[in-house]
Amino acid sequence: MIYGFRAVIYTEGGRALIEIPFNVWEETGRKGNIPCRVSILDLSFECKLIPKGNGKYFIPITKKTLSALAPEVEYEIGMEPMETLSRINHDSPYSKEHPIRKIDCIETIPIQAGFCGHCCVAMLAGVPLSDVVARMGKGHASWSKILEALDYYGISYASKAVYTKGGSGQLPLCCIVNNDNRFIVWYNGSFYGVKDVDSKKTISYIEVFAA
Repeated sequence: MIYGFRAVIYTEGGRALIEIPFNVWEETGRKGNIPCRVSILDLSFECKLIPKGNGKYFIPITKKTLSALAPEVEYEIGMEPMETLSRINHDSPYSKEHPIRKIDCIETIPIQAGFCGHCCVAMLAGVPLSDVVARMGKGHASWSKILEALDYYGISYASKAVYTKGGSGQLPLCCIVNNDNRFIVWYNGSFYGVKDVDSKKTISYIEVFAA
Protein backbone atom coordinates (compact mmCIF):
# COMPACT_ATOMS: atom_id res chain seq x y z
CA MET A 1 0.00 0.00 0.00
CA ILE A 2 1.24 3.50 -0.84
CA TYR A 3 0.65 6.20 1.78
CA GLY A 4 0.42 9.77 0.53
CA PHE A 5 0.85 12.95 2.55
CA ARG A 6 2.29 16.44 2.36
CA ALA A 7 5.34 17.40 4.41
CA VAL A 8 8.43 19.58 4.44
CA ILE A 9 12.09 18.56 4.56
CA TYR A 10 13.89 19.96 7.57
CA THR A 11 17.44 19.66 8.85
CA GLU A 12 18.48 18.60 12.33
CA GLY A 13 22.04 18.04 13.49
CA GLY A 14 23.36 17.91 9.94
CA ARG A 15 20.69 15.45 8.81
CA ALA A 16 17.77 16.08 6.47
CA LEU A 17 14.49 14.47 7.51
CA ILE A 18 10.79 14.28 6.74
CA GLU A 19 8.45 13.69 9.67
CA ILE A 20 5.67 11.23 8.85
CA PRO A 21 2.42 12.84 10.04
CA PHE A 22 0.69 9.69 11.29
CA ASN A 23 1.27 6.74 13.60
CA VAL A 24 3.17 4.29 11.40
CA TRP A 25 2.59 1.37 13.76
CA GLU A 26 -1.18 1.80 13.60
CA GLU A 27 -1.34 2.44 9.85
CA THR A 28 1.06 -0.26 8.64
CA GLY A 29 1.04 -2.79 11.48
CA ARG A 30 4.85 -2.83 11.40
CA LYS A 31 7.60 -1.75 13.80
CA GLY A 32 11.39 -1.39 13.80
CA ASN A 33 13.49 0.00 10.96
CA ILE A 34 10.86 -0.31 8.24
CA PRO A 35 12.18 -0.48 4.63
CA CYS A 36 10.27 1.85 2.32
CA ARG A 37 10.20 3.18 -1.21
CA VAL A 38 9.69 6.96 -1.19
CA SER A 39 8.72 9.25 -4.05
CA ILE A 40 8.98 13.05 -4.09
CA LEU A 41 8.18 14.86 -7.34
CA ASP A 42 9.94 12.75 -10.01
CA LEU A 43 12.47 11.33 -7.55
CA SER A 44 12.22 7.81 -6.13
CA PHE A 45 14.51 6.18 -3.58
CA GLU A 46 14.59 3.44 -0.96
CA CYS A 47 15.43 3.87 2.71
CA LYS A 48 14.77 2.54 6.18
CA LEU A 49 12.48 4.73 8.28
CA ILE A 50 13.98 6.11 11.49
CA PRO A 51 11.85 5.22 14.55
CA LYS A 52 11.45 7.72 17.38
CA GLY A 53 9.09 5.67 19.54
CA ASN A 54 5.32 5.25 19.91
CA GLY A 55 4.79 4.96 16.14
CA LYS A 56 6.55 8.22 15.27
CA TYR A 57 8.91 7.89 12.29
CA PHE A 58 11.08 10.00 10.03
CA ILE A 59 12.22 9.55 6.44
CA PRO A 60 15.98 10.17 6.05
CA ILE A 61 16.96 12.28 3.04
CA THR A 62 20.44 11.83 1.55
CA LYS A 63 22.56 14.77 0.44
CA LYS A 64 22.16 13.66 -3.16
CA THR A 65 18.36 13.71 -2.92
CA LEU A 66 18.37 16.96 -0.98
CA SER A 67 20.45 18.63 -3.69
CA ALA A 68 17.50 18.21 -6.07
CA LEU A 69 14.96 19.53 -3.55
CA ALA A 70 14.64 22.41 -1.11
CA PRO A 71 14.26 22.42 2.67
CA GLU A 72 11.23 24.03 4.29
CA VAL A 73 9.18 23.54 1.11
CA GLU A 74 6.07 21.37 1.33
CA TYR A 75 6.09 18.39 -1.04
CA GLU A 76 3.66 15.63 -1.91
CA ILE A 77 5.21 12.46 -0.50
CA GLY A 78 4.49 8.88 -1.52
CA MET A 79 5.65 6.14 0.87
CA GLU A 80 5.37 2.40 0.23
CA PRO A 81 6.54 -0.05 2.95
CA MET A 82 8.60 -2.97 1.60
CA GLU A 83 9.65 -6.35 2.94
CA THR A 84 13.30 -5.52 2.33
CA LEU A 85 15.36 -2.97 0.48
CA SER A 86 16.01 -3.92 -3.13
CA ARG A 87 19.17 -1.95 -3.81
CA ILE A 88 21.27 -5.08 -3.51
CA ASN A 89 19.00 -8.10 -3.34
CA HIS A 90 16.17 -7.19 -5.72
CA ASP A 91 17.25 -9.74 -8.35
CA SER A 92 18.58 -12.45 -6.06
CA PRO A 93 18.34 -16.06 -7.25
CA TYR A 94 18.85 -17.15 -3.60
CA SER A 95 16.67 -17.20 -0.50
CA LYS A 96 16.98 -18.07 3.18
CA GLU A 97 15.57 -21.49 2.29
CA HIS A 98 18.01 -21.88 -0.61
CA PRO A 99 21.21 -19.95 0.23
CA ILE A 100 24.23 -19.78 -2.02
CA ARG A 101 26.04 -22.34 0.12
CA LYS A 102 26.28 -24.14 3.42
CA ILE A 103 28.79 -22.32 5.66
CA ASP A 104 30.98 -25.15 6.92
CA CYS A 105 34.36 -23.55 6.23
CA ILE A 106 35.85 -20.16 5.37
CA GLU A 107 38.38 -19.45 2.65
CA THR A 108 40.45 -16.46 3.73
CA ILE A 109 40.29 -13.21 1.78
CA PRO A 110 42.73 -10.64 3.20
CA ILE A 111 40.83 -7.62 4.51
CA GLN A 112 41.49 -4.62 2.28
CA ALA A 113 41.26 -1.01 3.44
CA GLY A 114 37.86 0.41 2.54
CA PHE A 115 36.49 -3.03 1.64
CA CYS A 116 36.36 -4.83 4.99
CA GLY A 117 32.58 -5.32 4.82
CA HIS A 118 32.79 -6.54 1.23
CA CYS A 119 35.51 -9.04 2.21
CA CYS A 120 33.34 -10.40 5.02
CA VAL A 121 30.41 -10.98 2.68
CA ALA A 122 32.67 -12.61 0.07
CA MET A 123 34.14 -15.02 2.62
CA LEU A 124 30.74 -15.99 4.01
CA ALA A 125 29.18 -16.41 0.57
CA GLY A 126 32.23 -18.17 -0.88
CA VAL A 127 32.42 -15.86 -3.90
CA PRO A 128 35.19 -13.65 -5.32
CA LEU A 129 35.57 -10.22 -3.75
CA SER A 130 35.04 -8.63 -7.16
CA ASP A 131 31.52 -10.12 -7.31
CA VAL A 132 30.58 -8.54 -3.98
CA VAL A 133 32.09 -5.16 -4.91
CA ALA A 134 30.09 -5.18 -8.15
CA ARG A 135 26.90 -5.74 -6.15
CA MET A 136 27.56 -3.53 -3.12
CA GLY A 137 29.51 -0.78 -4.86
CA LYS A 138 32.77 0.75 -3.67
CA GLY A 139 33.29 2.63 -0.44
CA HIS A 140 32.96 1.78 3.23
CA ALA A 141 30.03 -0.56 3.90
CA SER A 142 27.64 0.03 6.78
CA TRP A 143 25.98 -2.72 8.79
CA SER A 144 22.76 -2.25 6.80
CA LYS A 145 24.53 -2.63 3.47
CA ILE A 146 26.36 -5.74 4.64
CA LEU A 147 23.09 -7.31 5.80
CA GLU A 148 21.42 -6.48 2.50
CA ALA A 149 24.26 -8.26 0.71
CA LEU A 150 23.85 -11.29 2.98
CA ASP A 151 20.15 -11.23 2.11
CA TYR A 152 21.07 -11.36 -1.57
CA TYR A 153 23.09 -14.54 -1.02
CA GLY A 154 20.38 -16.05 1.19
CA ILE A 155 22.62 -16.08 4.27
CA SER A 156 20.69 -15.98 7.54
CA TYR A 157 21.76 -13.87 10.50
CA ALA A 158 20.52 -12.70 13.90
CA SER A 159 17.93 -9.93 14.05
CA LYS A 160 20.01 -7.73 16.35
CA ALA A 161 23.65 -6.85 16.89
CA VAL A 162 25.27 -7.67 20.24
CA TYR A 163 27.26 -4.81 21.75
CA THR A 164 30.19 -6.10 23.74
CA LYS A 165 31.33 -2.95 25.55
CA GLY A 166 35.03 -3.39 24.94
CA GLY A 167 35.45 -7.14 24.82
CA SER A 168 34.50 -9.92 22.45
CA GLY A 169 33.30 -12.25 25.23
CA GLN A 170 31.99 -15.59 24.02
CA LEU A 171 31.45 -15.27 20.28
CA PRO A 172 29.07 -17.64 18.47
CA LEU A 173 30.28 -20.19 15.92
CA CYS A 174 30.07 -17.69 13.07
CA CYS A 175 29.62 -13.93 13.07
CA ILE A 176 30.73 -10.61 11.63
CA VAL A 177 32.57 -8.54 14.22
CA ASN A 178 32.96 -4.77 14.28
CA ASN A 179 36.40 -4.41 15.80
CA ASP A 180 37.76 -0.86 16.00
CA ASN A 181 35.35 0.17 13.20
CA ARG A 182 36.64 -2.63 10.97
CA PHE A 183 34.47 -5.59 9.98
CA ILE A 184 35.99 -9.06 10.44
CA VAL A 185 34.67 -12.60 10.01
CA TRP A 186 34.85 -14.93 13.02
CA TYR A 187 34.31 -18.62 12.41
CA ASN A 188 34.88 -21.66 14.62
CA GLY A 189 37.31 -19.97 17.01
CA SER A 190 39.32 -17.87 14.55
CA PHE A 191 39.29 -14.49 12.86
CA TYR A 192 39.70 -14.50 9.08
CA GLY A 193 41.40 -11.97 6.84
CA VAL A 194 43.39 -10.15 9.53
CA LYS A 195 46.01 -10.82 12.16
CA ASP A 196 46.59 -9.50 15.69
CA VAL A 197 43.01 -8.57 16.54
CA ASP A 198 42.70 -6.67 19.84
CA SER A 199 39.51 -8.04 21.42
CA LYS A 200 39.30 -5.00 23.72
CA LYS A 201 38.47 -2.91 20.64
CA THR A 202 35.49 -5.04 19.70
CA ILE A 203 32.37 -2.91 19.47
CA SER A 204 29.68 -5.32 18.35
CA TYR A 205 28.90 -8.44 16.34
CA ILE A 206 26.03 -10.00 14.44
CA GLU A 207 25.72 -13.78 14.48
CA VAL A 208 25.61 -15.49 11.09
CA PHE A 209 23.81 -18.82 11.13
CA ALA A 210 26.10 -21.46 9.69
CA ALA A 211 24.00 -24.24 8.23
